Amino acid sequence: MNRRSISKLLHLSPHSFLRTAALFSLLLSLLLCSCSPQADTGGQGRTQEQNSAAGQGLTREQSSKAAPTIESVRLAAQQLSDKYKIRILCGSDVPLSYADYTAGTLEDPVRIDAALHELDSTLSIYPPEFFATVKEGYCDSITICLAKDLYAASDAFIESANAFTTVEDGTIWLVLNAGSRLRRGTLIHELTHVTDYRLLGMNQMEETEWNLLNPPSFTYYNAYLDEKGTDLRISGSREYTALAEEEADRIWFFDSYSKTFAMEDRARLMETLLQDSGDLAAKKCFSSPHIQAKLRFYFYTLRQAFENGRWPEETVWEAKLHEAVQ
Repeated sequence: MNRRSISKLLHLSPHSFLRTAALFSLLLSLLLCSCSPQADTGGQGRTQEQNSAAGQGLTREQSSKAAPTIESVRLAAQQLSDKYKIRILCGSDVPLSYADYTAGTLEDPVRIDAALHELDSTLSIYPPEFFATVKEGYCDSITICLAKDLYAASDAFIESANAFTTVEDGTIWLVLNAGSRLRRGTLIHELTHVTDYRLLGMNQMEETEWNLLNPPSFTYYNAYLDEKGTDLRISGSREYTALAEEEADRIWFFDSYSKTFAMEDRARLMETLLQDSGDLAAKKCFSSPHIQAKLRFYFYTLRQAFENGRWPEETVWEAKLHEAVQ
């Protein structure tokens, strides 16, 4: 405002002065508002990286930190490898061809970072040195690969997978589709396969005794697809499953997928027990005396094979079963 304008303002009548002052105040308020940062409403006012993280289901804490890079997630993967005595690969380090499935390279560091957080959270529930003990005397390495686009290499397997576990060339490979959000249940399922490969390979799983815990005359399908090539999760019988039976005494399995192989039965039970879904079928499942007997037998087998003097008095899975049957 120049000197002449100030002189005119000083000679205004009181009424005109007040009206002019009010107008001036309004203009000043509008000017200040136009310069203020935008509020965070549905992504407006956020950076592109924050919007990307929010769209991928990440927490506010994860999205607010510096955006991960492929170098930073490789370093984080190495730190987890050292922590849990498991080799963890990501990006271009992941092999793409396996005996039963093929994989695609996941290059998104935000997705890899989220998968590493879930992996750390899940691996932490196992007793100290658990996977070092699993590996001991059986294989050279347990390797977890963060990949995407997992497709069957033959017609004997389900066409696409969220994850798979296999043993090749002295390594147990656990390959995860980290291109979509990882669930704890998926990780538990595959880690149970890792454990079972060692138990079976070292003759530490009494399958005959396990089968005695199933219904009389029951046999597993020992296949993932029926004779028409249909996924047995769809076409398999739901008899004796928590998804179909009402009486706890008639439940021996969680679902039809549990009836494909004994390994899948154990993996499905551990997955359901430890993923905290809280759904009705899970509650019904663990009310079954047959399911309780199966899990107690499996827990006993784990302790016999892997207890190294550092296990807690009650493991996370033992505590979960105890809680579920209350």
